[in-house]
Amino acid sequence: MKNKAQTITARQGNRIMILEIFSAAAMFLPQIALKKSYHSGIIVVIIASVMTGIYLCITDCVAQGISIENILKKYRLAAIIYYVRFLLNGAFFYLCILYLTKKYLLPDKSSFLIGAPLILLAYLMNQGGLTKRGRVMEGIFWFVLLPMIFVLILSVTNLSWNELMVNGWKGREMFNGSILTFALMHPIELVWFYRGDMKDGAIHFRSFAGLTLLFLGVFVSTVGSLGKKLTMIDPEPVMSMAQGVAMPGGIMARLDLFLIAFWIVGVFCVFSGYLFYGNESIKHAFSKGRTAGLILSYGGIYAISPWIMTIFATWIRRYFSIFIYGNLIVGLVFPLILFMLWRKEKKDEKI
Repeated sequence: MKNKAQTITARQGNRIMILEIFSAAAMFLPQIALKKSYHSGIIVVIIASVMTGIYLCITDCVAQGISIENILKKYRLAAIIYYVRFLLNGAFFYLCILYLTKKYLLPDKSSFLIGAPLILLAYLMNQGGLTKRGRVMEGIFWFVLLPMIFVLILSVTNLSWNELMVNGWKGREMFNGSILTFALMHPIELVWFYRGDMKDGAIHFRSFAGLTLLFLGVFVSTVGSLGKKLTMIDPEPVMSMAQGVAMPGGIMARLDLFLIAFWIVGVFCVFSGYLFYGNESIKHAFSKGRTAGLILSYGGIYAISPWIMTIFATWIRRYFSIFIYGNLIVGLVFPLILFMLWRKEKKDEKI
């Protein structure tokens, strides 16, 4: 019987998909797209977005009608792997929120003070199951995206189109850049955790098209405003782009505050999502592991965050590519294998 606390509508599923992938990737996208494909960054963004669309189609076909709950009950080792991976990923995005909050909004506040409401809200949001998460993320969808769209539209007047020109077509460069940019979109793997619970539809093409346009908008606005060289050396080029955008009539000087609000709320969705899906993995695989899993994930991340914050900026500069490559390799291939094995065993049982 279908668990009613684990069902969402097609619209909720599509909005969850856009929020989780875009919020996780948008702020890093311009630098990552230029890192290995300096002369053809905009082409790389398009190719990586197409790769994302192809993977969404694969997920849609394979996971249709199959809940991740059934898979993880059967493969407990997979549940443990998911829990550990998602705990680490959740910790990363939690630290992203703390880092930017301290830098732009509350520089004098401690990590414990900033993190307490984040942990509490994530816990409350996730206790109602996937159904409650779907309702919350559907409700905040436009609150998260409208500030970004607003800033992107206003940035058009500041663009230098010469910076966006494609100056080279080196095959190896474009291939490496596309793979790295696609790796940045690794939260696409989370679609496996709710596609089987969408009760009245699939992942829509228009959702993928909207996601692609948003990624292109972020790249064009940032690189067109700052130039390629400055984009590569700026720690947060998307924020710098927003700081240079002017409101008509001078009504508001700090449009980057809109973007910070988007970033915090959007990345909170990703952070809480990793904790939710990780704890769901343990819950469905081990009936007595729920409490221990919750304490370790929510409490553990909160307890160690001040220590990790001291090395966070350095870690991003040195190891971020390794982090996203690892998530690409494990996160995209592993669930596909699990679902295919599950389907094969079900087919064998019927014979």
